[in-house]
Amino acid sequence: MTTKQLRERLAGFDTVSQKDGVVTVRRSFFYRHGGSTEKCVAAVQQAFPGCEIVDSGEKYTAFRGGATVAQGTHWWVKFRIEPACIAPTAN
Repeated sequence: MTTKQLRERLAGFDTVSQKDGVVTVRRSFFYRHGGSTEKCVAAVQQAFPGCEIVDSGEKYTAFRGGATVAQGTHWWVKFRIEPACIAPTAN
């Protein structure tokens, strides 16, 4: 899948990137509002049932205006997509 197609399917994440078959998604936050790493993992698994979750976590840093998502506070999930996991989306 292209990065554009991944972004469309994973619309709730701020950044989507892929390298060497591993897709990394990040969702930034200032206040949690009930969010968590587990909820981000669940969102990825809902978008791609049966995908292999490689790693996930939370990065917490002090607020810095102008910082990128990767430099600021965010949840992240790294996963691999097998061809069998790519089912067409219902539109």
